[in-house]
Amino acid sequence: MQITFYTMAFILILYSLNTFGQVYEPIEKEAADIFIPLLNNEAGYRKDFEDLKAVLMKDVANEDLNKTYLTSMAAYDSLKDHFKSFETELGNISIDSTLFLFNQWYLHFSNVFYNYAKLQFFSSQKIKILLFITSISCYCTLQMCKDQLIDIIKLVRSSNGEYEYLAIDAYKKDDLPIKYETLFIPSVIIFNGNNEIIHKIVYDEEMINKLSAFLNGNKNLEF
Repeated sequence: MQITFYTMAFILILYSLNTFGQVYEPIEKEAADIFIPLLNNEAGYRKDFEDLKAVLMKDVANEDLNKTYLTSMAAYDSLKDHFKSFETELGNISIDSTLFLFNQWYLHFSNVFYNYAKLQFFSSQKIKILLFITSISCYCTLQMCKDQLIDIIKLVRSSNGEYEYLAIDAYKKDDLPIKYETLFIPSVIIFNGNNEIIHKIVYDEEMINKLSAFLNGNKNLEF
């Protein structure tokens, strides 16, 4: 019985560490999973919202948020409150409005975990796609930002793990747009594994076609 007790205690500790140790990645995955079925008006997108809610509403240790994810409990709570507010509108708005509001929530998410996501992004040895978008602008620019975010999510999802991507709300987080002298939104910068800029596309409606052409045309090069 003593061995069983210690075994169960060890399992509970591991479970606790796993619960508190993975926050950003599962939320980002579930959130990204929603964009495409929502764009295509597929009936299953409601289940995707429930999956996102399940990971978002898990208990998270304040210390874990501070030390690992470089954010605060207050910021995380604001993200959950934003989701709850958005959720109450789901049954009363169109698909287009749902997609627009969810995109705004996603940008809020990216702002809350900005410092952590930036560190993870630039530590990757993969080809990296950095997308500057915005939460505040005219309708046309917001639409373009949303569309290009979805295009990049689809591109990365179809790449078999070749690429990393990061979407940044340049209205709230302007250090990287200033650093890389990219002040027109939306814009895309591609980095190699050493974080050297290898391509840039600035405010172009044909962004995804040009990005795909560049990546496909350089598959055999050592970046």
